[in-house]
Amino acid sequence: MKMLVLVTDSEYEPHCMNMMRERGVTGYTMIQDVLGMGKTGAKLGDRIHPGASMLLLSVVPDEAVEGLLECIKNCVKEGRLCQSTHAWIVPVEASAGF
Repeated sequence: MKMLVLVTDSEYEPHCMNMMRERGVTGYTMIQDVLGMGKTGAKLGDRIHPGASMLLLSVVPDEAVEGLLECIKNCVKEGRLCQSTHAWIVPVEASAGF
């Protein structure tokens, strides 16, 4: 299993959720209004640095990773996700659902 970590502009949330559903991802955690700074500048949610990002986390099967990354890449090209979207795949060592 792998964990998809995706950061994109908050305004792209509906497109991001549609993309996840299209790829069959049914479980995720989304954190809205994530603040930070990167190569595209600061997003601190204030008047000087307006805007915010969203963070999406989802544990997916190994075989879904390649298709998800390709889908994310295509969504950026098509404008369904912003150019500053970032996605990482992280190994999941263990999982415990209670």
